[in-house]
Amino acid sequence: MNANFTDQLTSLFEPNLEALSSTLSTALNRKVQVSLSEIRPTDIDELQKIYPGETVITNVSFSAGMADGMEFLLQKSTCALLADLMLMGEGDAKFSPEEHLDAISELIGQLSGVLCTYLSELKGDTVAVEPPSAALGSLDALTEKWISCFTTGFQLEIDGFDSKVITLQLTPETIDDLQALSQGAAEQMEDRPPPAVLDDEDDLMSSLGAMQQSPEVRPANFEELDGSGSVSNPQSIDALMELELPVIIELGRTSMFIRDILELNPGSIVELNKLSGEPVDLFINDKRFACGEVVVIDENFGIRITDLVKVEDRIRTLK
Repeated sequence: MNANFTDQLTSLFEPNLEALSSTLSTALNRKVQVSLSEIRPTDIDELQKIYPGETVITNVSFSAGMADGMEFLLQKSTCALLADLMLMGEGDAKFSPEEHLDAISELIGQLSGVLCTYLSELKGDTVAVEPPSAALGSLDALTEKWISCFTTGFQLEIDGFDSKVITLQLTPETIDDLQALSQGAAEQMEDRPPPAVLDDEDDLMSSLGAMQQSPEVRPANFEELDGSGSVSNPQSIDALMELELPVIIELGRTSMFIRDILELNPGSIVELNKLSGEPVDLFINDKRFACGEVVVIDENFGIRITDLVKVEDRIRTLK
């Protein structure tokens, strides 16, 4: 793998960092900024220097769209911090496998979901993963598996805490798939026509003269719509129409002390920060898309849209 391709592969993830930061900020109830280190080859000896003892290892297997899988590595202190913040703590809890491994599995699942949504957009087809599972173990047991692998690090700048790192391990098969996506994205950019270049001063003067002439006015020419109201030649957007995005209806939010959470039992009431009858929020891809009122259709709950965010914000939501 040459340096140029390494840079190209690393830059493949850069447009997704904002979505990852937003997801972590919501999950941890703190402002989080995510940056990515260079994707590069590594070996088990180098990894063992970073993670010499027991390590939190979260395995993620792709169920569609990609070969093989990936693994996330965290130091126990990093796992304890992230899990404690997820559980509405102050981030000072000591690592506990019983309390923190399930929480970190959920967090890695959310990050993997954001990555899959982004990769699905690039691929034009569904990319999905199985629910991840976090476990405490030693890298010694993975020596044979990681004889040849690639690594990168998600650097987390969490408000009020020192920087933390989540290491991402990628197999050669996964790298091959990412390379194909990276080349496809580059080809899409190259397909765009280059800007016109004027050969000499005469061309420049003639162009300026043409600009000063009155513009030609013609009736607008629109593509015909079929009976469903869609464009009659939709091939260019067919791939996008098949993508799936997570849709969340949020009734409200609240914060609770750990001691209050542990006292919850059947019949307990959790008061939210919204009044009865107040519109609920609809989030798409973890971004606010609309609000509406709750309705009942047969025996199912639904939402009737009453207000949408601005068009430009909606487009950013779907990216």
